[in-house]
Amino acid sequence: MLEPHPDTFVTDHPGQFIRPLPENWLRTDIILATVVAFVSVLSLQALRLTNLYEQTGVSIVTAQIFSLCISAMLVFYRRYPVTIAGLFTVVIITGSFTAASEFYSVLFVGFMTIYSVGAWVSNRRLAFWVRFIVVTLQLTGSLVAVMLVNGAEQLTEEALAEIDPGELLYYVSTSLILSFGYYLSACYFGGQSWHRAKQRWKLQQAHDKLAAANQKVAAAAVHAERMHIARELHDIVAHHVTVMGVHASAARRLLEAGRPTAAVIDQLGHIETSSKHAVQELQTMVYTLRDQDESTEPLPDLDQLPQLVDQADSTEQTVTLEITGEPTPVSSAIALTLYRTAQEALSNTRKHAGTDISVHVQLHYDQHKVTLSVTDNGIAYKPVLSGTGTGLQGMQERVQAVNGTLEYGPHTPYGWKVIACVPLL
Repeated sequence: MLEPHPDTFVTDHPGQFIRPLPENWLRTDIILATVVAFVSVLSLQALRLTNLYEQTGVSIVTAQIFSLCISAMLVFYRRYPVTIAGLFTVVIITGSFTAASEFYSVLFVGFMTIYSVGAWVSNRRLAFWVRFIVVTLQLTGSLVAVMLVNGAEQLTEEALAEIDPGELLYYVSTSLILSFGYYLSACYFGGQSWHRAKQRWKLQQAHDKLAAANQKVAAAAVHAERMHIARELHDIVAHHVTVMGVHASAARRLLEAGRPTAAVIDQLGHIETSSKHAVQELQTMVYTLRDQDESTEPLPDLDQLPQLVDQADSTEQTVTLEITGEPTPVSSAIALTLYRTAQEALSNTRKHAGTDISVHVQLHYDQHKVTLSVTDNGIAYKPVLSGTGTGLQGMQERVQAVNGTLEYGPHTPYGWKVIACVPLL
């Protein structure tokens, strides 16, 4: 079974932390078990020189086999912590009857089994009770086993009378302090390992949520910028190309009618001027997107509205401009929005309203708002049938971006109207 990567965390249920095994855990635990087994064998061989095992009557071979079995439990102490802790408890209680164990390996493996329950068991209530039961059984079971092995008959009145109460108290208190220190440290360090792993998991969860939120924000920003670029390109290209088309058509008709050359040259001049403005605005937008430090022309604003009206004025449509109220400085975003709205409205008028009509552009300044209206007395048209509708959608998005309102539709008694109202605050 493949285990999760050490830097990942797994949950069966959302919000529940389950600590995974680290990568290459089996190889690491096999090495640890081998080292402990090797140390236990060396320790037992060293004990042979002291004749301790000869006094107990236990075979050294039996003791070595017993110690190797205990060391082998370290191979799966992290994979099956509850099972290994229970098995180890049974084994050491059994070993207490025969004294067939090696002291150092028993202490180390016992510590690691209790530690692993606290560090790796996902059910924290189960981890607490397993450690409590294991510690209780190991303490009481070992004590009972030693008493049975030594024999209750040795505890005669003479033997009890020879026992010094001070020495007995010292022995018992020291044993209790060492035992509780041993078991409590195993429980404490196991719990701390679990909580540190859970804290890392929480940090990773927060990091993942933050990364997902950043991706959404970045995607929204990219989408908004694409829409902004699309609107700019539509307004620039649609306006100037329409102007050039209108003047080119007028020039062709003048030539066909045999009109003076000066009139044709005037129309061609309008085409040339409109093309230059289109190129300049496209260059300005490209430089802005590239974020270059070069000196470029600013984006158009309301100061260029009269020039826009002059460009739209032609032999087929008469365009006039009226500015009312007290002119108030507006932000660059509002100025660009109103300029592009007028540009798009005039472009739609040239394409859909017909010829021999009048177009009136009015810019009215109020104390709290500025209103732009573009009205004509031509043909009332339906955007869906007459075009793609992207121009009207672009105007709507621009005006809404500066907290304004846009009204468009047939103009009473005839014609078409576009009215944009933007608050100044």
